[in-house]
Formats: sequence, structure tokens, C-alpha cells
Amino acid sequence: MLYGVRDVACDMLGMTRHLSCLRRDEFWAVNDASFEVKRGECVGLIGPNGAGKSTLLKLINGVTLPDQGSIRIFGHIGALLELGAGFHPMLTGREKIHLSGAILGLGKDEIAKKFDSIVDFSGLEEFIDTPVKQYSSGMYVRLGFAVAVSIDPDILIIDESMAVGDAAFRKRCLDQIKAFIQAGKTIIVVTHNLQEIEKIAQRMLLLDHGIVRADGRPDEVIASYMNLLNTRILLRKEFGSATGEPAIEITQMELGGGDGAPKGYLHSHDELRVIIGFKARRSIVNPVFRVQIFRSYGLFCHGMNTERHGVECGEIRGEGKI
Repeated sequence: MLYGVRDVACDMLGMTRHLSCLRRDEFWAVNDASFEVKRGECVGLIGPNGAGKSTLLKLINGVTLPDQGSIRIFGHIGALLELGAGFHPMLTGREKIHLSGAILGLGKDEIAKKFDSIVDFSGLEEFIDTPVKQYSSGMYVRLGFAVAVSIDPDILIIDESMAVGDAAFRKRCLDQIKAFIQAGKTIIVVTHNLQEIEKIAQRMLLLDHGIVRADGRPDEVIASYMNLLNTRILLRKEFGSATGEPAIEITQMELGGGDGAPKGYLHSHDELRVIIGFKARRSIVNPVFRVQIFRSYGLFCHGMNTERHGVECGEIRGEGKI
């Protein structure tokens, strides 16, 4: 239930189907996701890849119709759902603005009146007469976002768009969203950038396998999300054994400098050595060890593994280090 500029009676979005009733070839992207968004709320929608976030936004925007349940929208929606959606590659940026404006219900005079501000917001003045097939992914999003916010919607829906642009564009988007919030507009943002969305969202929803797992304060929902991810990492059994125990487990991890000595703090450009302790319950030939680095709010920064870096582990069994 999305509240725009008018008061409405309560309703729900529900796509309910018991998993036991599913056919083998049947998959429900959104399943019993019932919630309400009030007028003037900024809601962050987070969850793992494949959780159903983009599908849910398409349902809200009317691009996809629900098989069960209902969606009630009160107010004018402005949406940026997919990178490059509605972009014919041969259209220029100028033609794209006119086409998108017409699709969103703007007349010729309205588009002409808003044209300069759209171009200015996008920062694409020198490329506005270039075919969009020559645009980078960041340029696509900048133009699409500029058109979406120009219609002054009651409800703004954004799907991962801010993650593509550069730092200056992301700040411009955040400033625009804050201005919309102050104007009492309703906003739903799907993003994997937990740090940025936590700054602006009053509330968050955690979606997983199409189900709303958590709904509440941003810090609480982010904690639930991180717990969900950590639990799944621990439960992965890529090296299973007949007893159900993992054939290999990580028992220790140390960070050190280039000389291998333990080091608790490193500066940019310092050499980093990662020492991994393991226990192999059976013989494993040349396993691949992987290290991934995330920021505290979940943003993936860097990854490395023994195979990619040409480190041969050989045959391992029992306890050891790499």
C-alpha cells in the first residue's frame, strides 16, 4: 500500500502461495509480501540478489501484474526501474527526454519547459545530441534519473540507479531525494549501498525469497540482513562429507604485514599478508582458498583467491596454514 498525496484506506500487496503447492518448474519471485508505505516515508528495500526486490518494484509500478493479491497506489509515480529501460539505442539524449516525458504523461509544452533543467541535472549538455548507444552506463542512469525526478512525482521508485553514477552524481541524487522527503513525497529505494540508504531512509524492508523478513528501523533491518548473509556463509557446504560435517573448515585467520608479522592496522598501499588456518577431515587436492574484503555496512571492496594468484595448495589433510 503506497500513500501519495491523498489519504487512503488500508490494503495490502499479497502474492500468497504455499511452497508445498508449487510445481517443480514454478517459482514465485514475490510471495506473501504484505506491507504499507505511508505518505512522506522514505523506505529502503534491501536483500540478497534474487530476493525479488526488482520484481516487487515492477509490481508497484504496474509493469507486472500480480497473480494474487492487490496493490493500491494513491498518487503519481515516477520510476527508474532498470538501467537503460526505454532507451532506443538510435535515439539521441534529446529525443529520449521527449519520448520519456511523453510516456510519463507530460505534454509538449511541459517537456519544453522542463528540458533545460533535465539536461542540467543530468550533466550531459555536450552529449545531449549523441545517440544513447554511445552512452556509458553512468550516462544512461544520469539521464533516466533526471527525467524521472522532473515530473515531480508523489511517489518516487528507484532501483539501484544511484550505485552506477560517479560520486558527484550520487550526491546530486541524494540531495534531490532529501528535497523530496522534505516536500512530503513518498520514496522507495532498492540498493545494496547500505551506508547511503541508512542516511536517508526512515524505515527499511528486508526481502528474501520474495518474503518480507524484517520491517523496521534501518539499523535493525541492516543488522538482520548481515546476520542472514553471515548465516548463509556458515551454512554453505561446498566440501560436504558423508557425516554431514564439512570436509574442511577454517579454524583461524591472521592479518600481517609483508614480513608476515601480525599487524592490527594497515595504511593504504601497505602490503597485506593473510594467513588462513584450516582443518581438513579428509584428503583434498589443490583446494581454492578465497578472501573477500567488505566494508562494515556490507559493500564488497575486493576479492582474491589462490587459483587466480597462481598459489598451488597441493594435497592437504589434517591441520595446516596457507
